Amino acid sequence: MKSQTWHKLRQQLAPLKLVALPSLLILGLILGGRWAGAFQSWELQVLDLFLKYQPPEPQDKRILLVNIDEDSIRSIGRYPIPDQYLAQSLSILQKHQPRAIGLDLFRDIPVEPGSAKLASAFRNMDNLFGIDKVLDKNKSERVNPPPSLPIERIGFADAPIDLDGSQRRGFLGTQTQEKGFRFSLALLLAEKYLIAQDIHLDNGIQDPIAMRFRSVEIPRIRPNFGGYIRTNTGNADAQMLLNFRNNPKAFETISFKKILSEKFSPNLVKNRIVIIGITTSSHQDYFPAAVPSIIAPEANWVYGIELHAHAISQILSATLDQRPLINTWPDWVEYLCIICGGWVGIIVAAYIRSPRYTILAIALCALLVSGISHLALLGGWWLPLVPILASFLVISLGLDAFYQYDRFIQTKVKAQQQTLRILEQAKTDLEIQVAQRTSELQQSNVELSQAKEAAEMASRAKGKFLAKMSHELRTPLNAILGFSQMMAQDSSLSTTNHKRNRLINQSGEHLLGLINDILSLAKLESGKQELREGPFQLSTLIETVEGVFRLRAEQKGLAFQVETDPDLFLHLVGDAQKLRQVLINLLSNALKFTHAGHISLRIGSIPKAKGITLRFEIEDTGEGIAPSELHKLFIPFEQTESGEKSKAGTGLGLPISQQFVQLMGGEIKVSSQVGQGTIFTFTAQVTIANTASAPHSQNIADDALPLSQQLNDRVEREELPTAAISPEIIDQALRSMSFNWLDELHHAALRLKGKQVIQLLSELPSEYEAVSQYLIELAENYEYAHITKVTTQLMQE
Repeated sequence: MKSQTWHKLRQQLAPLKLVALPSLLILGLILGGRWAGAFQSWELQVLDLFLKYQPPEPQDKRILLVNIDEDSIRSIGRYPIPDQYLAQSLSILQKHQPRAIGLDLFRDIPVEPGSAKLASAFRNMDNLFGIDKVLDKNKSERVNPPPSLPIERIGFADAPIDLDGSQRRGFLGTQTQEKGFRFSLALLLAEKYLIAQDIHLDNGIQDPIAMRFRSVEIPRIRPNFGGYIRTNTGNADAQMLLNFRNNPKAFETISFKKILSEKFSPNLVKNRIVIIGITTSSHQDYFPAAVPSIIAPEANWVYGIELHAHAISQILSATLDQRPLINTWPDWVEYLCIICGGWVGIIVAAYIRSPRYTILAIALCALLVSGISHLALLGGWWLPLVPILASFLVISLGLDAFYQYDRFIQTKVKAQQQTLRILEQAKTDLEIQVAQRTSELQQSNVELSQAKEAAEMASRAKGKFLAKMSHELRTPLNAILGFSQMMAQDSSLSTTNHKRNRLINQSGEHLLGLINDILSLAKLESGKQELREGPFQLSTLIETVEGVFRLRAEQKGLAFQVETDPDLFLHLVGDAQKLRQVLINLLSNALKFTHAGHISLRIGSIPKAKGITLRFEIEDTGEGIAPSELHKLFIPFEQTESGEKSKAGTGLGLPISQQFVQLMGGEIKVSSQVGQGTIFTFTAQVTIANTASAPHSQNIADDALPLSQQLNDRVEREELPTAAISPEIIDQALRSMSFNWLDELHHAALRLKGKQVIQLLSELPSEYEAVSQYLIELAENYEYAHITKVTTQLMQE
């Protein structure tokens, strides 16, 4: 039976064992902080709060405050107030039989006129008390009492100030070196009042240093007193804790000016303690306190005469009305309360595991302790609330967090164990899947390798096919075009045959353009299209394009405008042919779809760190493009609704133009509104040519194709060689050969015999190798017309 009971007890105490060490550590730190005074400032603030919210108390009719305010000083006309006015006021008050008069003004030096009258009042009025200041160790700030006032009617006005500058304590008496034990003004006035009721001042019974009126012993503040820790109380000082009277008008007040004019009821003075003092902010006799001033409620301080009044009222109320004085428990009892608060926090945290209920229990306990502390203060006991709450809250919250963390760790460990089991199973399943997938991947790799080889073969076949197409299709087409051009020069043909010949020429050129477009697109997709950069004159390029399109625009009744930035560099290095092809394509589209209004070409530039960016803008007032169709513009073989209606073009011009622009390091953009027109904008990166290379720039006009070939809805066919060879050098190179060689070259070019033309051109002397390569490139591009033109001129000469 005993073993079972012990076992149950051990189970119940098990949660405490887990937190015993950290709890004791926290409790020890809080006790050490209490001993070191770490909570003193908070304790004093809590005391102020409790005093401020005490139950309202009635006004103390035994005390009258005579305040020397700014209005009183102005009525007299000077400060310090002359002695004659003080003597006059004392005489007026004395007529109405007060029990005691306290003059809370320093009068160690006479203030004329009237010093003799005031000295007489000091000597003859046995209920008049004055002040001095005695507690300055260096004697520099000590103030002597009035010379003619007997020592037994002199009370000191020194006040102990806390570290935060607030007034919470009041002196009752202190030991001085020169005059022995001295009493404060408040104690002397209270004693004078109580003597009339046969109540005398005596030493305390429980504390011989304390002071007592009848059976009421005034608790003396010791170094450790409530929230005060090792506070300075002097060797033989008697201090009491001020329990301020909680009433906005705790005492009746009257101005000094009204006393002099005798405009008051005698009942205000009769059998009362009258205190006269300064109550202006211009003369510092005020201190921060727990209650507002009854003279200046808006201020956050109380005046010196108010502090004397609260101290006197506290003594009188305790003696006559049994109002409690504030006392404290012994130190060991206070430390025991702190320990009990900590143990309550340990129990709450150990046995209430739910965070919600833990917080609720902590809040209820904190409110309970605070309420008990407030009620105890109302009964005259100051409990150490802050360290008790600190030990309770820190331990309970800290341990609750510890328990929650421990629970979280345990849950995490269980979750990790479960995760490990799942991972082990997943590992097994994964190994099986990896083996299966490895086999599948190996098979897939074999298939991918075969597919790659097949794709490469298809790509090579496509390249061979395109090369074959280039040769097999363009060779007869160029022959047809050549013969049609020769027939066009035959004057014997009838008009009907000339029309038929032109139709053959136009159809052949259109078909050749389609083939060139497909070949260009294939080159771009395969990445074989390259920039052929060289020096060129931008002005020549623009003039060539303008000459091609101005006449056709005027024939359709359109205005053709060219706007060029005057700051443009004219000599540039770039791919002039591709620039020209993009411009021709965009302007052709603008001309095709514009039936009224104008077409504008604007050229500008943007300086860059390396070179410049050319910016071209083509604007028309044509049909416009619907927003839903803009995405089709740059897709090969796709056409907009207006393009399909025109039944012209293949849908390759804009995709190829976009590729060319990107190849030149730029971008192309479009904006359009249906019925208002379209704006195409593109940029291209070029560099500025050296002036030395400017004369050898490409002659765009010389290389321009016939007008009928440039105005098709396509990009201009394959690029001409970009090498700049002047006609004079070509003529010089061909003249160096024999007439028979020249005749043979002429007839081979007319018959479109490419191999023979290339073989003959390779026979040119080595010093004309550049001319040979240039003419061979023309032959490879089926530009035999350029060769026959040169040979015809030379043979005629």
